[in-house]
Amino acid sequence: MRLLLAQVSLLSETLSKQISPWQLPLLAAQNGFDGVEWLDRLLPSLEPRALRRLGELCRQAGVESNALSLSIPCDAGPSRLAADTRRCLDLLEACPSMEVGVVRVALARSGVNLGHLLAILSSLRTNTAKRRDPLGWAGRLTYLAMARAGLARDQGHDKAPPPTPRAELDRAARVLTPLAQKAAEMSLTLGVENHWGISGRPDDLLYTIGRSHEYGLGVCLDLDNFYRDQDPVAGVTALAPQAVHVHYKAHGGSARNEADKLNYQVRLEALRAVGYAGMFSVEYEGPPPGMSGSRRAAEVLRKLWEPESSSKE
Repeated sequence: MRLLLAQVSLLSETLSKQISPWQLPLLAAQNGFDGVEWLDRLLPSLEPRALRRLGELCRQAGVESNALSLSIPCDAGPSRLAADTRRCLDLLEACPSMEVGVVRVALARSGVNLGHLLAILSSLRTNTAKRRDPLGWAGRLTYLAMARAGLARDQGHDKAPPPTPRAELDRAARVLTPLAQKAAEMSLTLGVENHWGISGRPDDLLYTIGRSHEYGLGVCLDLDNFYRDQDPVAGVTALAPQAVHVHYKAHGGSARNEADKLNYQVRLEALRAVGYAGMFSVEYEGPPPGMSGSRRAAEVLRKLWEPESSSKE
């Protein structure tokens, strides 16, 4: 299996500059990961030269199975949507030089949330400044404050919303189409995450990606992104045939006990049943240090997915 370290797992350390993105490839390799899943807003720069440097560092560290996480506000106005689409397309263009072959897209909302707040702060800066430093000092401090307050992660997802009207899902599919076209042209694997809201119900997500089926758009399956009144095993089973990338979520504490409590073994069996052979990204959301939490979660995931090889070690 190919295990990636999600950059967001080291969110607090990255925002406080305890860990630099330039260090991440080597740190991932030293901790047993095969690659890094970069998050667009945590990239050190959007300049092509800087992104090529990240790719060089990945090759030097021997972590060349990398992924990239993007988000796009599917309900934004024309101006913001055009700017975000251009940003995503530019990053897709940079994927080969970053040693990225798999891309995750989240369908974000433009209402009052962290993404919208960061977008407002970003709008106050020049395009040149945004390319050199995606967050900027104000965005970094805001993001860090919300992270330390526990407000930078998705939470409070109690009951699933009603099914999204087809007109809204069709609009989301149109938003995704330019990205799916570009990914197909560049032989990149593109998956839309089950990421709450408009993509929080498996049927709605499958309908949305089905509207772009000619481009091979798949699902980035987060094993734990299900509402409390949903059956997660049924959700994973429904999405597994379209899965092109998997997020293994860990929340802190004992990684083994958490895996047992969430019945991850059964969720993984649903993936195994359809022959899933893609990448897994460990996404740690517990207290720092993020690297230790990610490493413990990765060890448990390996044992769950490859029990025979683990028993021989």
